[in-house]
Amino acid sequence: MNDFENWFPFNKFGEAGKDAVMIFCFHHAGGSAAVYRKWQLQSDYNTVFVPVELPGKGCRMGEKYIYDMTKLSELAAEAVDRFADGRRIVFYGHSMGAAVAFRTAYEMEKRNMNSPEILIVSGRHSPCVHLPDRFNTSMDDDALINELTIMGGTPENVLKNRELMKYLIPHIRNDYKLNESFNYNGEMISVPVYAYAGTLDHDAAFNMLDDWNNVTTAYLKKREFEGNHFFLFNLGSQYVTMLKKRINAALENKAGQSA
Repeated sequence: MNDFENWFPFNKFGEAGKDAVMIFCFHHAGGSAAVYRKWQLQSDYNTVFVPVELPGKGCRMGEKYIYDMTKLSELAAEAVDRFADGRRIVFYGHSMGAAVAFRTAYEMEKRNMNSPEILIVSGRHSPCVHLPDRFNTSMDDDALINELTIMGGTPENVLKNRELMKYLIPHIRNDYKLNESFNYNGEMISVPVYAYAGTLDHDAAFNMLDDWNNVTTAYLKKREFEGNHFFLFNLGSQYVTMLKKRINAALENKAGQSA
């Protein structure tokens, strides 16, 4: 296995059709590439979901974690560019993953790589807006567990298992440190942004999505879905089916306009 393939542990290089759209999926804080496994199973020859595994996470737990968003996005850009092998690219990022996806898309454009044609984000405000977080990594473990409880997405039996949480908390803190390292410095991308929010997600509410329009020279489309911060996983296969339809329609429209 080549080093860049470590970023994509659930995919075999070259299994997608040469004309396939590859949807690279970046996970939330506390997650890993595994959260998108069910999405990957809904791939077909023309539309392939590619969960992204960051160094120090999941299947790469033995590797050194990268705490700097700029450095991480530089490495991710190189890995995506090589793995896509000239195929069309779309990025999907949820919560912290939205910031990683945006910064990686910016890096790829800056370096004239085979950059994504659409950026899809969910559960996060625009990078150009600084909002104080309810939790920061200077706080203690109880504060982090409280944050995880508020956000949802972590089973109650896991949160109450002190021994398990003692193991998990350092890894979750790493992601929060990574998220805190991202400072917006006027980065802009030139592709459409599709921004999604859950009706019950007050930290990334529907009316907060408009500012994503300020980080792209293209256009913004936004949509609200029933659910909390993790609505995308709670909605299951119907959400993934919707994503595939919207992506294919957008790319077909783009192709028609350039014909």
